[in-house]
Amino acid sequence: MSTLAQLRKLVFGETWTLPIGVGVALGVAGICRAVAGDEGWWKHAGGFILLGMVALALTASLAGALRAVRK
Repeated sequence: MSTLAQLRKLVFGETWTLPIGVGVALGVAGICRAVAGDEGWWKHAGGFILLGMVALALTASLAGALRAVRK
């Protein structure tokens, strides 16, 4: 199965890894924003940190899906 087909399966919800990973990333981002306040480090780096967490969730989802395909 091609990578694009795997990505389509992930986006359309045929796996729970990606939605759970994005939910965790948003939860962690919300907590960090609440702790940092409006003028803290989150204002400057928060978007990049959130992007990194979502990319990590996508990578973990694709790795699990590719592992299942290889078996």
